[in-house]
Amino acid sequence: MPRLLAQDVSSLEDRIRSAIESGQIGAALNLARQGIQQYPKSSDLQQLLGVALLKKGLADEARPAFQRAIELEPNTPDNYFDLALVELSQNRYQAAVGPLEKCVQLKPDNAEAHLLLGRSYHNLNQTLPAIEQFKKALAINPRLPLAHYHLGYAYQSRGDLGAALGEFKQEIGLNPGFEEAYWLAGNIELKRGNLDAAADLYRRAIALKPDRYDGHYGLGRVLRNEKDYAGAADELRLALAAKPKSVEAHYALAEVYQRMGRTDDARREFDQCARLNAQQQAAGAGIAGQHP
Repeated sequence: MPRLLAQDVSSLEDRIRSAIESGQIGAALNLARQGIQQYPKSSDLQQLLGVALLKKGLADEARPAFQRAIELEPNTPDNYFDLALVELSQNRYQAAVGPLEKCVQLKPDNAEAHLLLGRSYHNLNQTLPAIEQFKKALAINPRLPLAHYHLGYAYQSRGDLGAALGEFKQEIGLNPGFEEAYWLAGNIELKRGNLDAAADLYRRAIALKPDRYDGHYGLGRVLRNEKDYAGAADELRLALAAKPKSVEAHYALAEVYQRMGRTDDARREFDQCARLNAQQQAAGAGIAGQHP
């Protein structure tokens, strides 16, 4: 192809960005690769190549493109952020920490980078540094989606259920379509014995995701505690339709059947618990623990 003039590089970058934004990833890749052939020291072209590769699901190919962009422009924070996205796409949390730490060093007001750094720390069981990063993200952007959720989850992992509940409720207020915050808050209300509040949260979770396990399992436990055994059985059966190998739900349903006087059904569910536990032990997973 004819050699690009320097003034044409910016136009080429705009064409690549436009192709990415319009979902024409193949065209973006072709343009980026052609540009890099003539301008191998263009950090922007390397970065755009990495973005296109990542959007195509080619994380292992995107990684060296972002690494090359960093070599060419070591003080550009977005290149470190993009490299971290590659690592996080493969759940490589330790590998993501370094680029994210460098990103927030170069650009301290990047709320999303603080959020992702907190998530990486939390997945590495570094809960206190994670909480610090989540708080920094929220100080920059108090309405950042999922920041309150992740902060709540971190508080919950430390046993601070009051703080966790407050964060989950803030996430619900800011992000009412995010179903997980409802049932996590419901679990805490249930643990505290606030059955009406828990039931309301579980029902709202179910309204958002009717086929998901967690809302039905939680509501089933509430109804069991309220001695509405028929209603509890209905919810627990719906939970098992979504997650047939849940030992907890089979056990809860067995207890409900027992209290309803349905001895044969209870025995069947207890037997199923024993079979599932044996299978999990044989697979090295151990006996299933308490559902969060």
